[in-house]
Amino acid sequence: MTGWIIAGSILLVLILLFAQSVKVTAIYDEHPELRVKFLFFTIVKVPPDPEKQKKKAAKLAKKEEKKRRKEEKKAAKEAKKHPHSNSALFQTEGAENSADKQESSQESSGDGAEAGNAKEASTGETAKEKPAKAPKKKKPKRNYALMDMILDYVKSASPPIKRLFKKIRIRDVYIDYVVGSDDAAKTALKYGGLCAAIYSLFGTLQTYMDTKVKEINIEADFSAEKDDIFAYLTVKLRVSTAIGCALWLGVRMLKTYLKYNKNTAPKHKGKQGSKARPARA
Repeated sequence: MTGWIIAGSILLVLILLFAQSVKVTAIYDEHPELRVKFLFFTIVKVPPDPEKQKKKAAKLAKKEEKKRRKEEKKAAKEAKKHPHSNSALFQTEGAENSADKQESSQESSGDGAEAGNAKEASTGETAKEKPAKAPKKKKPKRNYALMDMILDYVKSASPPIKRLFKKIRIRDVYIDYVVGSDDAAKTALKYGGLCAAIYSLFGTLQTYMDTKVKEINIEADFSAEKDDIFAYLTVKLRVSTAIGCALWLGVRMLKTYLKYNKNTAPKHKGKQGSKARPARA
């Protein structure tokens, strides 16, 4: 009985976790900010908190200091155990380097002479040979099978991706944009372009996603020299929806892959030659 209770409680906790949403909050101001939260935990924050950065830097500095002390202790112990090993190593390395230099100089002189002879022989041969005609270039054939395969992959991936986009919820959209520049004509042109771009963008988002706009306010200030922008929005997506769409996409892509990568062994025509029994006398 206790096992069933534990299993049921674990299943209930998993269902509750999968039913929750991942929340992304974006703020654009003088100090832009991006936060990704799940339940009460902040997974990503850009820019990070300065206090946390200081703590991380202090921890890294402590770790580096410990490593440096350990390395110094090891080096001191090795120096005490083998006091004359360093001088002997330097002597042997110097002798080996000088011998290698002499051998390399001798080899380079021999290789230079051989290369000169080879060049003379090659120039003589090329002068006698006639220039060969360049082969005609063939037009590349279109691979229609590859195009069909790409189209099948796109068709198999489109339903889960469409469902994922439909389940994304955009909430609390608030934009306050005051357009300004040095020239009044530039301000007017910028104002018209921003109005067309922002309103058309959120119009398409409302058709493909669950989007709710709180307020969009775009104004033109001909006396201002710079733009003044404040934007805020939140994006939510349930964990269960993301996992389900990912599994659905994986299954469909696997089916398409198996469709084009079947191990079709060549079928043998006719029966295989079987050894017949000898006739009785």
